[in-house]
Amino acid sequence: MANRDANLSRIREWEYCYCKSCDRMRYSSELEATDTGIRCTICGGYDFDAPGWTHCPYERGGAVKCPRAGKGIVRGEHALECVFHCIYRKSL
Repeated sequence: MANRDANLSRIREWEYCYCKSCDRMRYSSELEATDTGIRCTICGGYDFDAPGWTHCPYERGGAVKCPRAGKGIVRGEHALECVFHCIYRKSL
């Protein structure tokens, strides 16, 4: 039960994350806390990227909570770019 409570707490803290199995952003309402980990209720997967604060090259005005935690940010020819271009925000 302690693991489930810890996972539920992590879901609340995250608010959303990136499900690698679905290749989509998932909100806390689409996640389930289990004794073995956090499970996506859509695909049943347990493989996630936790969100993290980063400076998104497409959002001006400070840091944003990115579901991929800035893993797609690369140096482009003229400036920083993100290879995801927010495609993880596909409509469900």
